[in-house]
Amino acid sequence: MSKVERPILMVPGPSEVPAGVLTAVSLHPMPYYGRRWGKIFEEVREMAKKPFGSSGEILLIPAPYSAALEMGVANLVPPDGRLLVIINGFCGERIVDIARHLGRDVVTVEADYGQIVKPSELKSALRENRDVDLVVALHSETSTGVRNPVKTYGKVVQENSNALFMVDASSSYGGMDLRVDEWGIDYCVGHCGMAISGLTGITPVAVSPRAERIIEDRKWKVAAWFLDLKVWKESIEKWSVLGRPYPTEVPTHTILAFREALRIVLNEGLEKRYERHRRMAAAFREAVRAMGLETVAPDEYASSTITVIKLPHGMPKKLIQEMLHRFNILLARGMGKLENTTVRVGHMGMTANIPYLVYTITGLAYTLRKLGFEADEGTALEAFYSSLGTSP
Repeated sequence: MSKVERPILMVPGPSEVPAGVLTAVSLHPMPYYGRRWGKIFEEVREMAKKPFGSSGEILLIPAPYSAALEMGVANLVPPDGRLLVIINGFCGERIVDIARHLGRDVVTVEADYGQIVKPSELKSALRENRDVDLVVALHSETSTGVRNPVKTYGKVVQENSNALFMVDASSSYGGMDLRVDEWGIDYCVGHCGMAISGLTGITPVAVSPRAERIIEDRKWKVAAWFLDLKVWKESIEKWSVLGRPYPTEVPTHTILAFREALRIVLNEGLEKRYERHRRMAAAFREAVRAMGLETVAPDEYASSTITVIKLPHGMPKKLIQEMLHRFNILLARGMGKLENTTVRVGHMGMTANIPYLVYTITGLAYTLRKLGFEADEGTALEAFYSSLGTSP
C-alpha cells in the first residue's frame, strides 16, 4: 500500500485539526434522534452561539457553507425581490452567481480586490435602491484577505433601508470578533473547518428573530424543500421533543467533532483567541514585507485569519509546488482575478501559532530564493518576532 502524505494545512480551509477533535469523530456512531442525542445537539447549538455573538436561533445545516448561503438568499428574498451584494473579491462575486441561479434580481456595490466598499458608497447604493429585501456582505473576504467593516455596514443598512442583513463569516467565525446581535446581522453563515478547527460536513448558521418573523409571515414558498427555513422551523417545533430538531438526518460524528472544537475555542476564551489571531496575522504580514513582497490587503483592513501575497504572474503555481515538495506545507492559489498572481496563506485556529508560522516563513524564504527572489530568512524572522515583541 502506498504511503499517503499528510501536508501541513496552511490554507484558508480546511485547517489543521486538534487531536481531541479527531478522537471525537472516531467514536462509535450515534443515532441522530432520541433524548440522549437531543441533549448533545442542544449543547452544541448553545456553544455555537458564542463565536457568533448571537442570542437567537442557531441551525446546524448538514451541508457545505455554500448551501447555507443559498438557503439565506432563497428564504430572505422573494422570487420577485432584489438583493444588494457588497463585492470586493471572488467570494462576493460567487454570492451574486448563487442569487442569479435562484432567479433573483441583484444589484451590486463594488470595490477593487484588496479595497473595501466605503460605508458612504453603501449608503448611496441603498438610497438608489430602496426596494432591496436583503444586503449581503463578507466579514473576511477569503480571496483577498480583506476584513470588511460589517459592523458599520450593519448600521448603514439599519439607518437607510428596511432590508435584512446577511453576512458570510465563513473564514472569520471563531477567529475574529463577530457580534451578530450587536451589529444588526439577520442571517450569518459560519464554518466548522476554518478558524474553529473542526471538520467540514455541517455549517452553523445564526438567524435573527426579525428574520424568523419574516420567514414565518411570508406567503411564498421556497422552491426547494431542504433549503426552506420554514421546513426547518416546523421541525424544530415539532420534533425537538424527540431529540431531532431538523427535517433530515445529520452527521452525528461531525457534530461531536464540532462540539470538541468549540470546547477548545471557548476554553481558550474568545477575546484571547481573537487577539492571538490578530497578533499572529500582523507579525506574519511583517515577515512577508521583510521578504520584499506585498500583501493584497492593507493593514487597516487586513483579515486576522488569511494573508494573500502578491507574486509575479504565473509564479504562485511554482511556489506552491515547491513548498509542498520540500517542506510538506500546503498553500492555496489565488481566486478570481488574482488566480495567477497571488498565493493565499491561512493562519487560523491551530496554525495561528508561532511554530506553524515560523516554519512557513522559513519555507517561503528558501523557496523564494530558489525562484530568484532575494528573500532572507533571518530578516523575515526578525520582523516576525519584533512584531510580536518577543524573541525566538
